Amino acid sequence: MTGRPGSSALVAAFSVLTFVSCAHRPPALILDTSAVEPASLIEMVRTHSAQLKTLEGSGTVSFDSPDFGGTAAFDLSLRKPDSLLIVLEGPFGIDIGSLFLGGDEYVAFNASENSVMTGDARSNTMRAIIPFDLTFAEVLDAFTGSFRIPEPGADVLTYAVADDRFLLRVRCGSRICSYWIDPQNVQVTRVEIAGSNGDQIAEAAFSSFAEEGEVSAPRRIVVWFPPEQKQISIVFGSVSINPETPSFSYSIPSDAKPVRSR
Repeated sequence: MTGRPGSSALVAAFSVLTFVSCAHRPPALILDTSAVEPASLIEMVRTHSAQLKTLEGSGTVSFDSPDFGGTAAFDLSLRKPDSLLIVLEGPFGIDIGSLFLGGDEYVAFNASENSVMTGDARSNTMRAIIPFDLTFAEVLDAFTGSFRIPEPGADVLTYAVADDRFLLRVRCGSRICSYWIDPQNVQVTRVEIAGSNGDQIAEAAFSSFAEEGEVSAPRRIVVWFPPEQKQISIVFGSVSINPETPSFSYSIPSDAKPVRSR
């Protein structure tokens, strides 16, 4: 069994995306909240993030929680906003499985059980392959280091300089989201998400950025979920930013047992 995104759906979804050519990095921002308005900073971060259209890479991913721990090698292909292929391999080249997210659906192959699960990526978690209960958006954010920053009109609660970065704390729905933004590349390097009561829900850190002109992507990503004591660590050994034709081809054994998620 083989799969790849439906061409008509992808053409419609991605017709506005264009390849970003190499360019010189723009000058660094002045690390001064009086010189850079918060709305302007948010817009610059969103513009910078939007320049990352596609990504290919490989590396290792580690999972750590009270009831599970392990490390796997991965190969990844990404096309924003909604196509992601992750192929996981364990020690000694043992296949773990693959996860394809395309449009509103996901296809997850579990090699140890020789089963293939399909489901709605908008409402189901990816537990079939990823050993944590993560949504589509959380998987995408974890493997790309691109946690979404709110619109420029967001309710800004704090705007300051901290640890040689801009610190922007905004209201995001019923939660409070804090972003540390590097003035050198206008890149979010740390995110904290807290509930309305102040309790921390998630935290992420991004470092060792690969650059292609004005576009960058982190090589090291760590995501924590303090309430569940869970952590995902992702290290890219190789990464290609904005390749023109990332591959989303994958294969599943013909005798894999089909499972439809609820």
